[in-house]
Amino acid sequence: MRNDGLGEEEGEGYFASVSDLMVGVLFVFLLMLTVFALNYRDDSAQLADLIARAEQAERAAAQAQHDAEVARVEAQLQAEAAKKETLEANHLRIQNDLLRQRLAEAATALERELQDREQVRAVLLQRLAHGLDVAGIRFVLDQQSGVLHLSDEVPFATGRSDLIDPRTKHTVQVLAEVLAGTLPCFAQGAERHDCGPGDLPILEAVLVEGHTDKQSYPNLTAAQSQQENDRLSTARALTVFAELRQQKPVLDDLRNTTNQPLLGVSGYGERRPLPDATSLAESDLKRNRRIDLRFVLSSRTSDELKRLLDGIIALQHADTP
Repeated sequence: MRNDGLGEEEGEGYFASVSDLMVGVLFVFLLMLTVFALNYRDDSAQLADLIARAEQAERAAAQAQHDAEVARVEAQLQAEAAKKETLEANHLRIQNDLLRQRLAEAATALERELQDREQVRAVLLQRLAHGLDVAGIRFVLDQQSGVLHLSDEVPFATGRSDLIDPRTKHTVQVLAEVLAGTLPCFAQGAERHDCGPGDLPILEAVLVEGHTDKQSYPNLTAAQSQQENDRLSTARALTVFAELRQQKPVLDDLRNTTNQPLLGVSGYGERRPLPDATSLAESDLKRNRRIDLRFVLSSRTSDELKRLLDGIIALQHADTP
């Protein structure tokens, strides 16, 4: 009996040892599981951090690539803009150089044309002077302004506009003869005889100009006297104008380059006294009761000059929208 009792106590101790062992093993397992869980949590956090860093790096790389592309496009656009500006600057320089060249050509052509016209007018005036000289008519010729003064040969009585003096009528007849023989070489509308190879239609107008002295009219104000002198000077010009046309009807046929009548009339009253006859002396007053002929050059441009001017205008508007 006693031995059996001891046996039960020994059996219970064995199971107690096994149970303790299992508890120990379970504790170790739980401890390892806890350590594993803690390690897993740390690894997960590190993994998430690594993923976040990788995504951030990827975004940074994408942004850097985008910025590089934008910079490349901007650099390309700037290069194209610079190239365009260079091309435009070169084009403008070429246009300016060409324009300066055309302007220089036009200036040269205009200067040559003016000189040619002046020379042709000088020939005209020389022929007129020769014709009057041969006929014994006295005159004063201003080559620079193209004016023929006939103050001593076509005098007028004070306040009169008619040609009552036989010498005056003779002078106008000779003048008509000389003009009819000379002007057709320098105008249009009449047959050209004895003209030189350099004679050209350079005249715009030939004006018969009337003048008066500066004496005042009795019982009139200064303004009224001037008005009367304007009428008187015009009447004197018209008298000579009519006599020239009556003596030589061919003068009525003469035209300028725009087919307008060449001969005309103007009256200046007392406004244009001769430079060396400005006093109230009777000799000066007599000289200013006179007739002048003014030979006006045409301002029409030649075909060559017109072509150059048209080219300049075309260049100026070449880049106009």
